[in-house]
Amino acid sequence: MQKTLTRFLLLTLVLSLGFGQLLRFEYLGLPLYLHDCLVALILLLNFPALARPVRTLASSLSLFLLGLAIGWLVALVLFPLSSLLIPSLYTLRLIAYLMLYFLCKSSSFLIPHYYFLLSGITCLTIGLSQYFLLPDMRIFQYLGWDDHLFRLTLPHFDPTFTGVMLVLAILSSNSLYSTNIFRLTSVVYIIGILLTYSRSVWLSLALTAAAFIRNKKILLVSGILLLSSIFLLPKKFGEGTNLLRIYSLTSRWQTDLAYAQKAGWTLLLGQGLNTLTPITSPSSYPLHPSGPNNSYLYLLLTTGSLSTALPHLNRCGSSSL
Repeated sequence: MQKTLTRFLLLTLVLSLGFGQLLRFEYLGLPLYLHDCLVALILLLNFPALARPVRTLASSLSLFLLGLAIGWLVALVLFPLSSLLIPSLYTLRLIAYLMLYFLCKSSSFLIPHYYFLLSGITCLTIGLSQYFLLPDMRIFQYLGWDDHLFRLTLPHFDPTFTGVMLVLAILSSNSLYSTNIFRLTSVVYIIGILLTYSRSVWLSLALTAAAFIRNKKILLVSGILLLSSIFLLPKKFGEGTNLLRIYSLTSRWQTDLAYAQKAGWTLLLGQGLNTLTPITSPSSYPLHPSGPNNSYLYLLLTTGSLSTALPHLNRCGSSSL
């Protein structure tokens, strides 16, 4: 019974990812997501079997967890306790997802590839519907989301995250590589990825193609088509569809640099996960992101150099031996 229910929850979790931010709801003023609730249920259901995943997590990421704990001790000094409730939930969610990973890795739970394929198709269907029926997403700016225009944005309300979901859908269905279903869905996925106008996702798509396409001629043609898309895709009003834009790059660089300059000594010890305050003027929008765009810098600022740099140095030292 336990294994059957766990399998059902895992499959539901995979399928729910295709709906992205659309499954967000609030409870007692706190933003919650269906997939977070599913992860919590899976862990509670398998609580007796968590001893091994916890040991694996503690041994594999010991320095990261130590840096995370030290950062939270610093946060208790820097910030009032009442302001740390929501940031602490982000930390608990991170640990829960890591425990789920090690739980699945140490168990016999297998998720068929077509569930990931179906989740990707759900994401793509919602995204294409938004692109053609609601291309102007600036109306959601007043809820805290970025003001995207003429870009495939839903269901994650962000072209990059939606594009990453589509790339992962292609990767997860690689076992169907020689089938017509894979070829057809891959073409549609790629169209959706191109319509995100996200250059980082385009780069991940190119790297994915280089890793899986063995035929050099097909790889060359694919590269030419991808580069041609820069000029062939429709150029609508706004900078979002300009693939040669540099404004977004410079603004991100300036924002990240401002965060690094403001950090000071907290670069050493951190200040608690998700406790960064926006560099710009405080926003009343509840979903407006607060933190640098670079994930490594974000971890460095919040968990300190102990959990960010030392694990990489330790890995390099082990490989050299």
